[in-house]
Amino acid sequence: MNRRNQRRGGFSLIELLMAVSLVGILAGLALPNLRNMTWRARATTVAGDIEVVRVSTYQFNADRSAWPTEVGQGEIPSDLDTFLPEGFSFQRDGYELDFERLSPIVVPGDPNTTQLIAVAVVVESEELSNAVVELLGGSILYSVGRKHTFIIDRS
Repeated sequence: MNRRNQRRGGFSLIELLMAVSLVGILAGLALPNLRNMTWRARATTVAGDIEVVRVSTYQFNADRSAWPTEVGQGEIPSDLDTFLPEGFSFQRDGYELDFERLSPIVVPGDPNTTQLIAVAVVVESEELSNAVVELLGGSILYSVGRKHTFIIDRS
């Protein structure tokens, strides 16, 4: 028999090492992007929760011609509870919502505004805070540390 026919099939050690190192390099490039995408997805969840509170607040105002009362951070205003989806919570994994009635207030450039109805999100991690600012930065009234406040209505 020919020597070539007797040779076993398979990969050499060099070929295996090259394949493993290429997979390692590709994984090293992909993992930071995956982590970034995870924070962006969490920021989208935060945006969805803010939108739920905004719509529920408008429904409350349309029904009662008033705004919900302000309560502490992480607590749902008792009069807003019936307008929110069943099981909705202001305390979430990694962040809390805070309903705000800011009054009396004078907004520069808008002297007719005396009250702001807002929802704030208080975020635990810096990464999620950065992702929220990146996603919703244009709609944030102000940020202090990891607390970002969004305007629902001006009265």
